[in-house]
Amino acid sequence: MNAVTPAPALAHGSPMSTARRPDTALPAASGGTSWLLPPEPSSVPMARRLALAQLAAWTLRDFADDAELLVSELVTNALRHAGGPIRLTLSLCSADRAFRCEVADEDPERPRVRRACGDDEGGRGLHLLDLLSRCWGSTCTAAGKVVWFELHPPAIALEAALEEARTTP
Repeated sequence: MNAVTPAPALAHGSPMSTARRPDTALPAASGGTSWLLPPEPSSVPMARRLALAQLAAWTLRDFADDAELLVSELVTNALRHAGGPIRLTLSLCSADRAFRCEVADEDPERPRVRRACGDDEGGRGLHLLDLLSRCWGSTCTAAGKVVWFELHPPAIALEAALEEARTTP
């Protein structure tokens, strides 16, 4: 079920990046879906709901809490720093058995890890990505950047989700 919701493309029609690392081949993604979110605070809870619903559809509930938190962090960062439309893309990477989330925005500046003090309200999101994800990174695009992370689901759950994605019209 590779689906993209009908929505206008991001500025300059830039494709979303799926490169894990600049020097490696692209992972085979299956069962992906994408949404264009408006640049407003209501997009954060909307992104969380979309991610949880997609994980439930793929029967990958085991790491829903981590995925929900990390999706929220990336969408919040995109809102804070980019100011334009945000594309949320979720997919299953059959080549390396991972759940992948990508958040694209129009700000070309790559995320930077900050040192947060005890009273700071921000500055911890990228630390959470380091702690909870299998890997994460960012890729520059013609329209800005994509920040992504991957979570490793249990093998049996991923195989079932990939099979469901292959058989669903």
